[in-house]
Amino acid sequence: MRLVAIVCLAVSVVFMSGCVTTKRYKNDIEQLQSKVNELEAASKQRVDAESQLKDIEAAMQRQSEVNDALRRDLDIAKKRLDDSQKRINAITKGKGQGKSQLNMPSAKEIQEALSKAGFYAGTLDGVIGPGTKEAIRKFQEANQLTPDGVVGSKTWTLLVKYLEEK
Repeated sequence: MRLVAIVCLAVSVVFMSGCVTTKRYKNDIEQLQSKVNELEAASKQRVDAESQLKDIEAAMQRQSEVNDALRRDLDIAKKRLDDSQKRINAITKGKGQGKSQLNMPSAKEIQEALSKAGFYAGTLDGVIGPGTKEAIRKFQEANQLTPDGVVGSKTWTLLVKYLEEK
């Protein structure tokens, strides 16, 4: 009987110690599972952050392209402004009492401008003859001006830009 009691006691001790070990393992497993969950959440946050970073980089690239296009447009506008200023300088001769005075061209300049505009095919001889007058009229008609064959301020304002072309 003693032996049976000892065996029962030993089985009870083993059984009881197994329950304690099982509880400890269960706690360890729960702690590990909690850490795994934390790591998975951190990993998801990192993936989300990387995705947001890619979106931001793409948006920055698009903005950079827009900025480059705006810079090109600005450069074109500046060049047009400079060209306009050159034309203004070419047709004005200074300011007298707040009014610009027209810098009238020579006959040769008129012929050269008409030639570059495609209206005069004659010799650039500096003489306003019948061919030059006809070219002036055709230019005026093409530009909705009164075709009188005389280069006045309105005609010269339109014609002078052809002198600037190379």
